[in-house]
Amino acid sequence: MPGAGGSEIVGSNDTSQRKSDLALAAELQAALLPKAAPDDCPNHTAAARNRMCSGVGGDFHDFVRINRDQIAVVIGDVVGHGVRASLVMAQIMGLLRTGDQRLSRPAQVMTTLNKMLIDLGDRIGEVVNCSLLYGVIDTPTGAGFFANAGHPRPLVCNRDTGAAAALGRPDILLGIEPFEPAELCHTFPRGQRLVMFTDGITEAMDPSEELFGDRRLRDVIEANTLATPDECADAVLQAVDDFRSQGPPTDDETIVVIDHI
Repeated sequence: MPGAGGSEIVGSNDTSQRKSDLALAAELQAALLPKAAPDDCPNHTAAARNRMCSGVGGDFHDFVRINRDQIAVVIGDVVGHGVRASLVMAQIMGLLRTGDQRLSRPAQVMTTLNKMLIDLGDRIGEVVNCSLLYGVIDTPTGAGFFANAGHPRPLVCNRDTGAAAALGRPDILLGIEPFEPAELCHTFPRGQRLVMFTDGITEAMDPSEELFGDRRLRDVIEANTLATPDECADAVLQAVDDFRSQGPPTDDETIVVIDHI
């Protein structure tokens, strides 16, 4: 019996340690993600929301100041969940926060990140995948340059007409094989809104396992064209919650809304 009692104590300690490690990982991940959207971008206002389905996860977003006029906007989703995905996410965000002026070239950023993930996969003997949408916006003019590696296409909404449409086409996921990233240029006129999101939103399921989908997302965005970015982001997440009938999320959910005003 003493042996059995000793095993129970060890098991309890192991469980407690795992919970403590997960709590610390969640705190560290929360510290990495921006607390709020930047408020010092001329002619632009923004909002972002991030919800992890299991404390820690693979979704991430960031706003990276490149110089006085340019800011990089990033949203990504490391394939998988939990601590493993959060560690890869932290590595990607660390590279993006180096302050390197090459961050102004989306295609070059994609190439660098793709090589990093391929090398990481080779070292551990397992493919490390990530979808990523990386854009650089020139705040005085609204000119934007984007590269998309397997990420859901962002939506552009004309706030005067209320119509939303998908922007660009994605390349393959990062971490699979070398490729030449395509770079898209889009100039945002005043009154236009950019909505970036992860697939946890469009792939949320109701009790009958129907997907929330792209059409419902566009409907919510078009219904909130006159709302602020914060209000629009909150409306999307509320619509997803209602669609799930308050059931638990099965994937991380992130949304970024940017207005050129």
